[in-house]
Amino acid sequence: TRDRSDRRMSFQVLRYVRRNRRRMTLGAGMLALVFFLLYYHSHVALVLSRDASGSDQQPPSWDSAHQRLLQLSFYSKLEYVPSVDCQSAPQSSYKFCDPRLSPEVRATDLVSRIAIDDLIKQTSSIAPGISSLGIKDYNWRSNCLHGWSESGGKWVKELTWTVFAAPIGLGATFDPALVQRVGEATADEGRALHNVMLVYYNGSSTEAAGLNCFSPNVNLLRDPRWGRGQETFGEDPLLLSLIGTAYTKGLQVGEDPKYLKVAACAKHFAVHSGPEELRMHFSATVTLHDLYDTYLPAFKSQVLAGKVAQIMPAYSGTRCKYQQDGAPDAANPFLLRTVLREQFGTPNISIVSDNLAVAAVYQDHKYTSSLEKAAAVCVNATTDLDLGHDDVYPSELPLALRDKLVSAENIQAAVWRSFYLRIRLGDFDPMSMVPYQAINASHLNTPENQALNLQAARESIVLIKNLVNTLPLSQDKLTSLAIVGPNANATTTLLSNYEGIPSEIVSILRGIENAVSKVKVSFAKGCSTVKCPKRNGFDKAVSLAMGADYVIAVMGLDRSVEREGHDRAQTTCDGVDQDILALPGCQTGLVKALISANP
Repeated sequence: TRDRSDRRMSFQVLRYVRRNRRRMTLGAGMLALVFFLLYYHSHVALVLSRDASGSDQQPPSWDSAHQRLLQLSFYSKLEYVPSVDCQSAPQSSYKFCDPRLSPEVRATDLVSRIAIDDLIKQTSSIAPGISSLGIKDYNWRSNCLHGWSESGGKWVKELTWTVFAAPIGLGATFDPALVQRVGEATADEGRALHNVMLVYYNGSSTEAAGLNCFSPNVNLLRDPRWGRGQETFGEDPLLLSLIGTAYTKGLQVGEDPKYLKVAACAKHFAVHSGPEELRMHFSATVTLHDLYDTYLPAFKSQVLAGKVAQIMPAYSGTRCKYQQDGAPDAANPFLLRTVLREQFGTPNISIVSDNLAVAAVYQDHKYTSSLEKAAAVCVNATTDLDLGHDDVYPSELPLALRDKLVSAENIQAAVWRSFYLRIRLGDFDPMSMVPYQAINASHLNTPENQALNLQAARESIVLIKNLVNTLPLSQDKLTSLAIVGPNANATTTLLSNYEGIPSEIVSILRGIENAVSKVKVSFAKGCSTVKCPKRNGFDKAVSLAMGADYVIAVMGLDRSVEREGHDRAQTTCDGVDQDILALPGCQTGLVKALISANP
């Protein structure tokens, strides 16, 4: 080593190698005669524990591969790098930097110091920095449906974290207290990722590493063909209200009531559950009874009980007695002004459009005759942020302001609500005042989070039938098992969507093999893909079934069958159309063949 800094770094390598070990937490295989795996249930990850003691505060350059190996250990020790510099002059003397004042007063002072042209720039989901006030850029694009989402973030390469059971699985636990704990763990890891990335990018926020996240999804799963059913907690307004509120509280509420740990965002307000192919340009017609009795309760619970910090309107429009033109939800004054802000009593709540939804008001819905007018109607309806890489707000609002389609006061109000939220997150305050700014990489993939992950995954599994008390199986009486199905050895399928980056994914097959090491385990896919268009893989599966004590069939869906932007479509088996709500393709035929071979 050539200097003291290099010696310190070398010492960190040695200490990191000695202290850090991988620990595997593997759940026992859930055994059943037929295991219908709807790909969103669970995975169990390797756990990487990290030292969190103090260390130097200047991050090294990560130019070499050697130094990159140090970063996880290093970022477990670094202090927070703020995204807003309230310690330097002149802003240190301004009200918006005074933590003794209320967020309302601070946001008002800040907005008053920003010219209208610069305020308009802040309406983008990638809000630029304001160097004259010590404010660095902030990216609003984050998701945390079931753990923090990767979502295109420019992550430090070696970072991994916990991916929990997908929302449809969490809803199946029927346990709000458990789901709240999942939210708490997700918030800890989200804060850790944010803080690490601020250090890495010197205080600049990057995509998916902000302090807000577009979750939970509290839309009703009213139609099982809907491609985003995996993202919701279920079909019942009461269940959605209880589970969704619990998750939001877990995300937002920490040990310091002054600050939000992260800002949750309930979506997609309000009458939305597909169809995906039409979502950008259709309007749902709804009676007032159905609106208030079915679709709004989960959102009302989010606002009144969960105190959710942000709302995302749906792509689609809503047509009802008081909004008969079917205005797109991001431009719908009845939904946003009348219901959300006035009836629910949330004048300060932040509203962010869905991705490209502002542009869709003109381009897809044809609700306006130009992008300029689309931007104006959305701001006038109180949609504060334009979530779109096309930057409709920043490019079109200056024109709308010139043409008097929108007022400077409405633009100021939109930006005020955004800064108000960032102040509530502690983004403008020193580390000594915000305990969450001390959360570092040692909070990622902790043994506690992985134990919680395993518990949530187990409780998300639903046993529909247990004929003649077949379950649980006794290993002492087993000699052989046949594991069959297109999802049996799946890995990434288990992550659902809006997933994070786990350190390890354990397939059902691998989990069973690890759980029953003295039992002969054989495997056949049975189907070439989840869509299973032909029976030509049945023979091996049937042969294994005939020679096994029990057969575990791992069937179901994956993202080739349904996902965001793609509702469940018709599948075929040997050229014959199958029931769209049945298992895809020839999967039902495979199950019947297995039962016949080993009744």
